[in-house]
Formats: sequence, structure tokens, C-alpha cells
Amino acid sequence: MGRKTTNNPRPNPSMTCGCPPCLAKYPGDRPPSPEHTGSWEARYTDPTGRARSKTKPTEEQAVAFLEQTRTEIRLRTWFDPARSEITLCAWHQLWWPTQTGEETTLDRDSRSYRNHIEPHLGAMKLYEFSWLGIQIWVNSLHDANGGPLAASSVVKAFQILDRMLEAAKRDTRIPFNPAEGVKLPKIKKRHPEDRRPPTYAQLWLIRAHLPEYTHALQIVAQETGLRWGELAGLRWCRVDFKKRLIHVHEVLTEVRGKIKRKAYPKSDAGLRSVPLTGLAMRVLRDLHAAEPTASLAESDVKDGLRPEELVFHGRNERSRVTHEPYRAPIRRSSFRRLWIKAIKAAGVARETVKEYVTQEPHPETGRMRQVKKKRTEYWPDFHDQRHTFASRLHERGVPEVITQEILGHERAGRVTWLYTHASADHALQVLAALEEGKRGAKRPLRLVA
Repeated sequence: MGRKTTNNPRPNPSMTCGCPPCLAKYPGDRPPSPEHTGSWEARYTDPTGRARSKTKPTEEQAVAFLEQTRTEIRLRTWFDPARSEITLCAWHQLWWPTQTGEETTLDRDSRSYRNHIEPHLGAMKLYEFSWLGIQIWVNSLHDANGGPLAASSVVKAFQILDRMLEAAKRDTRIPFNPAEGVKLPKIKKRHPEDRRPPTYAQLWLIRAHLPEYTHALQIVAQETGLRWGELAGLRWCRVDFKKRLIHVHEVLTEVRGKIKRKAYPKSDAGLRSVPLTGLAMRVLRDLHAAEPTASLAESDVKDGLRPEELVFHGRNERSRVTHEPYRAPIRRSSFRRLWIKAIKAAGVARETVKEYVTQEPHPETGRMRQVKKKRTEYWPDFHDQRHTFASRLHERGVPEVITQEILGHERAGRVTWLYTHASADHALQVLAALEEGKRGAKRPLRLVA
């Protein structure tokens, strides 16, 4: 049985073609031809039921297009080219509401998009993205090439763009993700001296230059290894003086300048109990005795901040309305200024200044211009006290799995990789072994399995 004629593709009537149908519709003095010499229209129905058509120069090309399109629709690999004609900014408005996760992470990703993706790539349409263009953009962000970002920040910015393009691919707006295979900058390893955490002697010097009302916060941080959010959100009802424990159940987060109370810490492993040393116990007892108005009530996260329950808070101030003293949660940004001032005054600070070039609008014309800026990084950071605490546990022989639980890490391997290497003074140990007998070294270096 022969194939049934469907008139698809069909010839488009032309005033230059000499075939009988074209001559009948457009009479003229042109030489007749037995076959149609003009373009052909290929008609098909997309997955949504919408009738579509595509014009091809020859019948062979129209037939090939129809066969390929029908195969793609049957295999669910067909995509509408018109859907890729929206800009990245327009796609971001559709894609962003679908993102879920920690509020602080979403805020970081939002700022990274606004600062580093939208100004450079926001006006591009989805079909205009190419592997080479994305690679050039990634290279321009790295501070090694004069860009504004360190390698780790470049990776985070790229991951946002990669997720957007991958979502566009899944939404059948583009046939493939052009970000696949882009080479990212490698995060340079720091020198062992830069990885080593501050000593307790250095922390004592820093504390001497901190305001007195922050001393208890700094001491508890070095004696427990708690994160900043866990310390800022610690409430008196979670301090167990009898069992000498701190029960970590919640944290305070700061998103876009607004402090919020969060029910769960950084991860499920963050729900834990941390032991209190004698120094931490004494500091907390003295702090509690000095604040008789502090509340021991156990409130719910839905009840709001309840600053009267917080162990650590900002300096007591008087309200401009009621003129009564009030307790406000301590802000990380405010404490960081005090911390930087203290490490400089203590003489332990190490500063690393990096120059980079960024684009900013001109204040008068509004046109984008390149501006040179500097970024200063300081060591030690407040978070480095966790490293000091972990190294202390390692030196005392605490098993890694217990160290993992106390620090609130989900994977024990991270504890070894991030913390314990910093506590070993390998150079002095080797020197003592090599010069054994010369300087009275009695214990040789031993191999430990």
C-alpha cells in the first residue's frame, strides 16, 4: 500500500516559479517548469497542541526538518526556540521564586547575582550564552586577573549562573547548558603559618583590648568552640550549670540587617550539648549574677527575639521613647569592628590587602566605569577560635568522632582536614629529632599509626 499524500510539506506560491500551481495563481511571461522551484512550508504540532510551521528553501530540507522535529517531539527532546529569547534577568525573575534553602544562603546568592552576574550578563538572551563567553566572564571575576573576587567567591557566583542555565535546559528553553565544562579558578592553599589558629596566649592579648562587656562572649567562644550564631542566640534556659553543659537548640541569623531567631542551627549535627570548662563555668556564673533581670524562661521561636533571655547581648542602652534600659541582640558586624581594633592593638593581626577592579555607575552621567578598590583581610578572625578549640581537643587525645560531635560537624573527615593539621608544629618536632643528644632532646620522633 502506497504512502498517503498529506501535502506536507507544501509549496509556497511564488511569482518567480514556473510550476502549474504558481502560474495559475500568479500568471506571467516566465518559462514554465514541471516542478516547484520556490520555498516549502513544513507544518507540525508541538507538544502543547499548537500548530506551527517552518519554511525551508527546498523540499528535501523541509522533509528532513519534519522528520527531525517529529522525532524530537516523540523523544521529548524538542524545545521551542522562541522560549530562549528572554533575557537572563527575565529568566531570573521566573527562576528565583523556586529556590529554597537557608535564608542566609539565599541572601548571599541574591547579592552575588546582583553584584556579579546581572551587571555583566543580565541583558543577554538565553540563546546568546556560549561556553567561551562564560569562561571569559569567570576569568574576569578572579582577583588574580584584576577582578573583585577570590577564587572561592568566583566559584559561588558561577554556581548560581550554572544552576540558572541548567534550570533553563530542564524547562526546555535551551537545548544544552553552555556552562558545562567551564574551568574554574583553583583555591590556593594557604601557608601553614596562615592556617595555624591563634594560641590561647594570643587570645588573652586580644581580650585585653576588647570592651569589658564582650569578655564573657570571647571566653565562652574559646572554651566551647561554638559558632557566632550559636553564641548570639544562646539563652539562659539552655545553660545547665548542674551538668556543666550548653544545649545548642537555636541560633540568631542576620539577613539584610535584620536579626531573626532560627529554630535549628547550621545542620542537624548542630543540635548538640557542649561541655563547659571551669573557666567558662565561672564566667557564666558571674555574668548571670550580674544580671538579675535576665529571664530563665524557655520561650518558643515563634515568640520572637525575647532579648531578656539572651546570655550575650549588646551594651545596655536607654530607649529614646521610654528612656528605660533595654537589651539588644549583639550584631556580628558591630563586634567585628571591635575585634579588628583589638587584634591590631594586641599586635597579633596580620593584614592582607588585595586590589581589584570593579564597575560602578558614574555619579553624574550614570555610565558604568571601572573603579580600583582595595579589600583587606585580617587574621585571626573570631571564627578562628573554633580552630583553636579543635586543635586543643586533638592535642589532648580526644577521638575524632567526639570532636566532630562537639563541634557540630556532619563529617568527621572535615575536622582533621580543617583543624588538626594546624596544631602540629612539625618543623620543631623534626628539628628536635635531628639534634637529639645535642640539645638534650630526650624523646625521639616516633611513627604513630
